[in-house]
Amino acid sequence: MLLPASSNLLRLEQYLDRYVAAGQPAAFEFLVGAAFHKIFYLPFQTKDTEDNTVKHRLIWYGRFDKRNNRFYLSPSGPDSVCFAYGFYILIECTLRGNVSNQWRREFVECLNHYDEFVSARNLDRSEVYLTLIAPEFHRNTYMGFQQKAIEGYNILMLESSTLGRISSMCENVSTLRHLDLRHLVNSVVKKLRESGSLGSFKKDLNRCIADWEVDLLKQEKTVYFGLKSYEAMKKVGRKIVGISDIMLTLERDRKFERYLNKLGGGDLSSLIREGLIRERLARIVETSIEDCFCRVDSIDFKARGLRLIESVESINQ
Repeated sequence: MLLPASSNLLRLEQYLDRYVAAGQPAAFEFLVGAAFHKIFYLPFQTKDTEDNTVKHRLIWYGRFDKRNNRFYLSPSGPDSVCFAYGFYILIECTLRGNVSNQWRREFVECLNHYDEFVSARNLDRSEVYLTLIAPEFHRNTYMGFQQKAIEGYNILMLESSTLGRISSMCENVSTLRHLDLRHLVNSVVKKLRESGSLGSFKKDLNRCIADWEVDLLKQEKTVYFGLKSYEAMKKVGRKIVGISDIMLTLERDRKFERYLNKLGGGDLSSLIREGLIRERLARIVETSIEDCFCRVDSIDFKARGLRLIESVESINQ
């Protein structure tokens, strides 16, 4: 099944216009499930394709009728569940926006789903998170869930555009771990518990995500610069490429420029050299003019990665 891009969460009305009005709530559920699938990089399942033997997965409990291009809502229970490494995320969605009955009509039942999930699997509450996704939240919804958060429920309230931002960010991080994601999840839960109003919560949440992103990009820095420099060498097309040609190619890349700005800049030549050498994507070739690099073939890189994976797996057996 072809999954929609996370960017659809940022232009939600255009995405929903592809489907009949009656099918739009289910299409939204599907889009949100696909976003979590991309964030956690887990197999995507639906009610019709569920495989319980796959321990870690993302399952959307709705259904898609390919012949009629029609989505059908999930039955009673959470809309989707993310079986992550060491924790679970129950996902509940609604297109009902900033209206006073949003809490009563859409979300009260979610707490029962949470309790039933914890009880049925004999889990510790600290392992289970309830995530609420809507285009916008009403003050009543915020107040109701903040009280439940204070009482001990692990609750995340994310507007659909915020989820789209997180998903798009995660798609560009090659070394993202579930440990990193759980750190973000715990931070968001804490912000809801400690917030004083819906407005302050939204501001704190945006700041929290921005800080997490910068921290993640710093951790990813060596890998990112290694891969982007490797990509630049491939575009140049020679087996041995000088650092000046790599820098010239990267300067034309707008995404690279945004990444560098978020990091606060830096010595580009040093970042390129460190990325290529530390990630073993190239070997340095010393010349009297400038640093040059010999690109490692993808087959050689893959073989090294597989040997590393086998070593880690053997330790965990």
